[in-house]
Formats: sequence, C-alpha cells, structure tokens
Amino acid sequence: MGRPRRGGAGPANEIFAVRKDWGAGIRVALVYPNRYAAGMSNLGFLLIYARINARPDALCERSFLSGDGRRRAPPRGLGAGSGNPPAEGRTLESGRPLSSFDVVALSLSYENDLLNVPAILAAGGVLPFREDRAASGGRHPLVVAGGFAASLNPEPAGVFADAVVVGDGERAMDLLLDHGPGPGGDPGFRRELSEIPGVYIPGGYRPEYAESSPGERASGGLPTLRAIEPLPGFPARVAREVLDLRSLSPTPPVMLSGETELGRMSLVETSRGCPRMCGFCAAAHACPSFREFPLERVRAAVDAAWPHRRKVGLIGAAVLDWRHFRTLAREILDRGGTVSPASVRADLVDEEIADILARSGHRTVALAPECGDARLRARVGKRVPDETFFSAAEILARSGIVSFKLYFLLGLPGVTREEEVGGIARFLEIFRERVLAVARGVGRMGVVTSVLSPFVPKPFTPLQWASMTPEEELKSRGEGVAAAVRAIPNVRVSASPPWDAVVQGYLGLSDRRVAAGLRAARPGRLPRSAPGLAEELASAVFREKGGGEYLPWEVIDGGLPKDALRARYEAFFR
Repeated sequence: MGRPRRGGAGPANEIFAVRKDWGAGIRVALVYPNRYAAGMSNLGFLLIYARINARPDALCERSFLSGDGRRRAPPRGLGAGSGNPPAEGRTLESGRPLSSFDVVALSLSYENDLLNVPAILAAGGVLPFREDRAASGGRHPLVVAGGFAASLNPEPAGVFADAVVVGDGERAMDLLLDHGPGPGGDPGFRRELSEIPGVYIPGGYRPEYAESSPGERASGGLPTLRAIEPLPGFPARVAREVLDLRSLSPTPPVMLSGETELGRMSLVETSRGCPRMCGFCAAAHACPSFREFPLERVRAAVDAAWPHRRKVGLIGAAVLDWRHFRTLAREILDRGGTVSPASVRADLVDEEIADILARSGHRTVALAPECGDARLRARVGKRVPDETFFSAAEILARSGIVSFKLYFLLGLPGVTREEEVGGIARFLEIFRERVLAVARGVGRMGVVTSVLSPFVPKPFTPLQWASMTPEEELKSRGEGVAAAVRAIPNVRVSASPPWDAVVQGYLGLSDRRVAAGLRAARPGRLPRSAPGLAEELASAVFREKGGGEYLPWEVIDGGLPKDALRARYEAFFR
C-alpha cells in the first residue's frame, strides 16, 4: 500500500493528513456533502478518516461540495497537484472520481446536506439513487451512509446508500472493510452486510402503506406508512450500535487544517449522549445513556495535537457534564493553552467555570434557555428556572464575559404566538438588565444576541409525533420577537430561515418517498415545486401523528420505549 505521508494530502497547512499510494487494498472515498470548511470542522468525519487510513489494507481520500457561488470553495492547492480545487465528485488527495473507489462513504451530520448528495455522486460518475444503480446492472462502488442525521432516521439516506450505519460507527466501519466491497445490489451480499451490528440495508426492506383515508385525500396527504417489512434473511429491526467508549482503541491524531471554521483549535471528543432528557433533543433520546471517554484518552488526544494547536475544542453534547472537564481544563491552562467547550450549561456555571472560560479568551458565551418562560421550559423537559440563567450571566460578567448568545425555539406545539413571543422578549429584557448591572462595574457592556430556531420534531424524542408550525407563522413569530426588543439597547435578534427548518423536517421525518423530491434537488436547495413535496409535507411535517401510527424510524431498535415517549408527549399538553 505504501507508507502514509504526513502533510502531503491537501493544502500546505494541513497537519496529520495521510496520502497512500494507489494500489491494492480497499479504496474508500469519504464524502462530506458540504463545503471543506464545514467538513474539516466535523470531528466524526475526521475520526473516520484517521481510522480507515490507520489500516494497512485500506486507503481513504476525501471529497467535499466544491461550491456554487454561495459556499466558499475548498482552499486553493487541493487536488492532484493542479493548483486548483478538484472538480465536483473527485477527491482532494488524488483528484480521482468517486467511481474509481470501492466504497463511497457519506458523512451526514445534518439532514439538509442530503440535498447536496445527488450532484456530488453524479459528478463523480456514481448513479446517485440506489434503485437506479441496482437496475443498471453495472459495476458501482458500495455506497455507505453514516453520521447523526442518517443514524436518526436511515430511510431518507437509504434512497442513496446501499448500507446505513446506525449509531456509533467505529466497529461497523471496521467490519464493513473486513468484509470487503461487493455489489450493493446483490441480495446475497446485502444479507451478509445485514449481519454486521448497527448496519441497516434499505434494499432488504419493503415499506407497506395503508389505503388513503378520506381525510388524507382531503388534506392532500400521502397514504400512511403501515410498516417496513424485512425481506427473507433480514432482521425485523436493526439495533442501534452503542459502544462502550472505554473499549475503543486509540485513534491516530485527527487532521488539523487552518482553513476551517474551527481551524485554530484541535478537536477532542469527551463524551456521547446527554444526561438531560429535554423533550426536543435527539442527542439525549436516540441513545439515552451518557457515555464518557476516560481522561487518559482525552489527554492523549490533546497531547498529540499540542505541538501544533494549544487551543483545545472539547466536543460533546454535554461537555461540562464530563466529570473530568475541570481537571483537564486547569491542566491545559497551566500548560499555556486554552479550552473551548462545545456547550455551556447555565446550571453548571460557577466562578471556576467562568474563570476557565475567561482565561481561555472567551468574550462571548452561548446559553440555551430554549423558552422564554420557565413553565414552558419545564414542559419540554428542561427544568431550569429563569434565575439560573440570570445568575450564570452575572457570574460570567464578573469575569469579564459580557456578550452572550441565547438560543430559543420558535413554534413549539400547542404554544400560542403571544405566549412564545412575549416570553422571549421579557426574558431578553431582564437578562440584559442583570448583565448590565454587573457590566457597569466591569466597565463595558457587550451584546446579547437572541438566536431563534424553528422547532423541528426529531425521531426518538417525546415530540416526534408533533406537527411543525407553518412557515408563515414561524416567520411572524420571529418578526414579533425582533419588534418587541428593537428598542432595547445591546440586544440583537438572529433568526434561522423557516423554509430551511421545513426542509429539515421533510428530510428527517419522511420515509424513502423523499426520493421524488431529492431527484429535483439542487445543491443546497429544494424547489418548492419538487414532485411529491406538497403531499409529503402535509403527511410527514405539518400533521400530528397518532400514538399507534408506525413511524419510519421504527425499523431501528434503540432509545426509550415508545409508550414511555408517548406518555411524555401527552403530558406536554396537560
């Protein structure tokens, strides 16, 4: 295979890049269906790249969305020595098309990245849709999908992928490579792959639909999904892969690149899952166990990057809950480095946490009230009173951190516009006053930015049955918050586009019928006129589901029991 060469795979400022000689062994093209800067800031993508290249019998090269004028293209100098970014569907390391590889692995962290997959695969000489590849009868790479979005509901990703990795991907990817590539359309080969723990084979299952009811026909919706039945030789359900993190072998150093969104820091994983069970959060419910990496492993990852990066980004859904956070943060500070946790929980902020963040150079801290009213917050399972956020802000302000980002949900089911808009506006006004009172003593006042995100129901959560709030109403609520706080100094509002959230719901809550819409997709864009889109939105996004209804992700065995989730959902409205 040739020896790995460090630093020769991409731009000159990439560190720990690996380039292997093209030859024998399994050749994997790892595709992040978005721009280079985003993909190279995704730790899961980087870990899989390092893990595959650590094998002597495999090589892994990377491919990204090349850019269409709305996205920043990869840095110049990428590709096969041409001095130009590689064409769409080719890898950075060698410039070869995706069709040259044995395996094409899609890393899908976000549902909306599915919109970019058809163009990338087609440009790389791979028929994007699984059924088209099977019908063609030709040779094609095995297409595998993984990542958080694919893992939550594998049906949409399955319109492209021959296999979808559900849950932790380390062991599943190793076993897939151990097995060796094969024809994804061959029934016998598919059955062999289905024996790998945590691997869902979409072609091994057949969806069954009920006849359209009069109500469905009247509303323009599609027939209800009745079941996803396995073909002979396939398991009835696929168990989500949940690994003991203490058993994982050490990962080689992950690649560092200065031309990314997080390029000034090394990224190190501390934990998976979340010990808090907020009703809207898939990270907590899809795998309802908070698993921590040992301090020694995290410390070793910090040390590996230390000669190149002394700012450490600690990655996890609940970084401050990791029991070793304070110990490791103090060690890094004492060595002359800094730390940046991916998340900060208000109820864990004290003087020590504030000091760690301030000494690390943080000038803005993000907190997530989610709701402007404590009663609503408790209803969605986040039982943190307003005072906890105000007190955390005061502690942080005394340490010199006087700018904040506050994350709120818009369009929670059953919540009126007045209740939601008024609650957020009141919260922001009081929060700003509490920070200002301390900031006067510090000598400066920063900016409080309210980030408004439309609520999107997520699989495996208590709110998975809820309908989304219509696009126009989401827009109206965002405008209402902005108008209510416009006169308050130092308060800003940033709102996510409602249509993007609707598309996220469509791509996250549907079954394989999304194929019709995805065939009309353009990079980053789903036309409103896409075939079947209006019907799918009516059926999967803007409709409350019944308690006994079969949901597309029920083919996956994982998370809390369905009846327990349903009980929490019904309690939300009491």
